[in-house]
Amino acid sequence: MQTKFNWKRWVWVFAALVVFGFSFYLQIFGSSYRKVSCDFCKIRFQSELNSNWIIIYPGLVGCGKKCPLALEALRQFRNRFPKTEFSFYFLVTDPKESEEAISEYLTYYQKSLQITALRPSSEAEKRFYRRLGAYLPEHEILKQRDEHGTQFFLIPPKREFVYTLPQLKEKDWVKIQNEILTHP
Repeated sequence: MQTKFNWKRWVWVFAALVVFGFSFYLQIFGSSYRKVSCDFCKIRFQSELNSNWIIIYPGLVGCGKKCPLALEALRQFRNRFPKTEFSFYFLVTDPKESEEAISEYLTYYQKSLQITALRPSSEAEKRFYRRLGAYLPEHEILKQRDEHGTQFFLIPPKREFVYTLPQLKEKDWVKIQNEILTHP
């Protein structure tokens, strides 16, 4: 009876070590971004220069917590890579927002960052952004509580993919650029 108990314990210890080791491996060698095919990106952003990278931040107009920090991160990211051309978009996640409220909210940030409001133009586009992790509030109380995620969407110049990033980190930026250069 005692040997069965020890055997089961060792199996659990081994399983825990494997899971911990795999988790550690992913944290060290894995990336924090994911790559998603985008069928409509070429058409949606056809007015952008072909050399520009597009960075989209989905946020709430009037947000006083996460959005200001994210928009500052965009500004700092742009400053770290001055030779790269970027186009920045603020994805308006609440379809009920007025153009006036959006313009008023972005005016402050536009002093240091050339950012444009972006509204999903179709239900398919809304579903796509939701699938990427953009939180589009459906209940007014959640909007009042500033309940939304902090994802960034990075679209390379070819406009075939969208990279989702929880944060704009130089390490991920370098990995994405290397991936694009090695797999054109």
